Amino acid sequence: MERQARRAQVLRHAKRIFARKGYHRTNVADIIARARIARGTFYLYFQNKKDLFEELLEQAVTELTQRIQRLRPGPGEPDPVDQLRANLTRVLSYAMAERELTDILLNHSTGFDHELDDKIQDFYDRVAALIKRSLDLGIEMNLVRNSDTRAVSYAILGGIKELIGMLSRSDDTDPSALVEEILQFGLSGVARPELLKYVRPRGRADGEAGPTGASFFGPKVD
Repeated sequence: MERQARRAQVLRHAKRIFARKGYHRTNVADIIARARIARGTFYLYFQNKKDLFEELLEQAVTELTQRIQRLRPGPGEPDPVDQLRANLTRVLSYAMAERELTDILLNHSTGFDHELDDKIQDFYDRVAALIKRSLDLGIEMNLVRNSDTRAVSYAILGGIKELIGMLSRSDDTDPSALVEEILQFGLSGVARPELLKYVRPRGRADGEAGPTGASFFGPKVD
């Protein structure tokens, strides 16, 4: 147990150093000084700083996987929008609680270490895959419009990244207002019915207007 606690301590201090100095300007000496451990102790747990950084990424993927839960249809279950709201709340709450890790992921400088760049990209690919899985399930449940769910998942991920970046620079601790904005934007878009009547779903003949009440992101939810 003591070994696990010491390892967690090293990871915790490394996150703070990486967030303050950046990955490339941080070295092992910085980490062991902050964690107050011997150099030999560091190498009992990690091969190098890249190994440690990859562990932080893996922790983040695991945490997000647990927070993005599969929608559960059926009697006795919360309605789908409430389930989506709960997923978003868990994700944004995690981002707020892990501001150092958020800073590292959003502000990592690319081009210095291609292997590390690939690791960061793999992290985002795995998060996008989680979102895609949810969209595919929504289509199966007839709750989400037919779409290129891979493309849509990256569009959603990009928006969430920008929002989390904004949160990391603020003192907000309550994600509830942002959760509602994300839900409204994702489910209803930003257009009024006067504009939506010109939206033509894929496959509709030229000259036919789309149904009022549809949105850029799917059917309008009242």
